[in-house]
Amino acid sequence: MMNELLPATKPDCWICGSIRTALWKKRGIERPLIPEDLQITDHRYGVTLSLRKCGDCGFIFADDAELTELTALYERLDDPEYATTQDTRLLQMRWLLGKMLESRPDARTLLDVGAGAGLLVAEARRLGLEAIGIEPSCSLVETAARVNGVEIIQGVFPQAKVAEQKFDVISLVDVIEHVAKPVELLRQCREALRPEGIIVLVTPDVGSLLATVLGRRWWHFRLAHVGYFDRRSLTRATESAGLTPLRWFRAKWFFRVRYLAERTAEYLPVDWLNRLSRRVPVLDGLYQRVIPLNLRDSLVFFLTADKKASSSDS
Repeated sequence: MMNELLPATKPDCWICGSIRTALWKKRGIERPLIPEDLQITDHRYGVTLSLRKCGDCGFIFADDAELTELTALYERLDDPEYATTQDTRLLQMRWLLGKMLESRPDARTLLDVGAGAGLLVAEARRLGLEAIGIEPSCSLVETAARVNGVEIIQGVFPQAKVAEQKFDVISLVDVIEHVAKPVELLRQCREALRPEGIIVLVTPDVGSLLATVLGRRWWHFRLAHVGYFDRRSLTRATESAGLTPLRWFRAKWFFRVRYLAERTAEYLPVDWLNRLSRRVPVLDGLYQRVIPLNLRDSLVFFLTADKKASSSDS
């Protein structure tokens, strides 16, 4: 049976190392991955690589040889639609930075890992922080410079250009679900923290009510996502990396009504209404409005280095 917990013949759990993993979801695409499959704006919800689930910690992770190609695919990633949603994404970055500075009002330096087009870096600099971003996509690095006026480092973390630097805040906003060695990434971020610094981690919550209701068609099930956490598995991962949670809460997002309506069409027959909105001025005006939304299906963890773990590592 698909969900029978037998010793895994493929990868052990990335988080707890258990061999009690089982095939949880079959691969949803028959051809090899291409860079366009990893677009941030992809809305083929429910299409993933083969996924396994750990019978001990509950972590769900990709089981595919293509994981070795992820970095190269991200380097070639181009996502033209992403630039059209920058205004609403900026609102989310401002909200998140506000939360960061509530916890560390004396923060002076910030490293954004997986910086995208540099929105968080640009906003952090506007607030007076010394902010650096790292992003694997060459196209998004170019967009950061051209559209947002910020130079970010092209590549992955750890990065030689910041190897000697320590940071008050390190942000991983919708990043950890894209990497095949999440505990190692968290450990490397911990090593780059200043004393009393914090890591701000945002990731989808596969244990949320919406994820349960939508099942295998949850909008966070995408080809680009190779690891799916709930609170239990994320806590396990952070503790394994020598980190201690300071607080956690649910992420708030900002969307245009049109964006939400077009993606709702993946689940409900509202295409006719979306088409009508472009011909009816009053409806079009409603569709252009931006609304805050907390669907309670993304986790925000604020983490600090566990001093016992730090001393045992040294």
